[in-house]
Amino acid sequence: MKAPICGVCLKSDILCMACKKKLDEGKITESDVRISRLVSRIGSGPINEVTIKRVIEGENTIVIICAKGDAARLVEKEGIMIKKLSKNAGKMIRVIEETGNIKEFIQNLIYPVPLSGLNIMYRPEGEMLKVLIPSGRNIPLNESSFSEIIKMVFGEHVVVSRQ
Repeated sequence: MKAPICGVCLKSDILCMACKKKLDEGKITESDVRISRLVSRIGSGPINEVTIKRVIEGENTIVIICAKGDAARLVEKEGIMIKKLSKNAGKMIRVIEETGNIKEFIQNLIYPVPLSGLNIMYRPEGEMLKVLIPSGRNIPLNESSFSEIIKMVFGEHVVVSRQ
């Protein structure tokens, strides 16, 4: 498994100098370290081929961003790995493949709810993205966590609106 921390640090309870420096400089987070270690400890088989790019921890949700094509390997058959991770982390886990496209990222984050549209709202305090979803549908994570995650990944303020 490739992770934001080295293989030695994945198996250890302490960080090497290089990984500690990345943590101190803000290149990785405590969530990157904790969840990468948890995946390494719990996982086996196809997990060894997974690349975890980043871990973002919201209020009640953890989003694991992995390399293209790795989401299915990380989730495993019938979501067994995610269930174990969620139980151990005490939060809901979402696995998303890395993308630079905010619309694709949002669609993957709110799946299975369809994304009806993504609009830019211009306000005196700055731009904000308006995420449109069908009325009567709720995204699978609370809206404050959703907004926080989008802010962390893309630096954009978002609001969810039903149409």
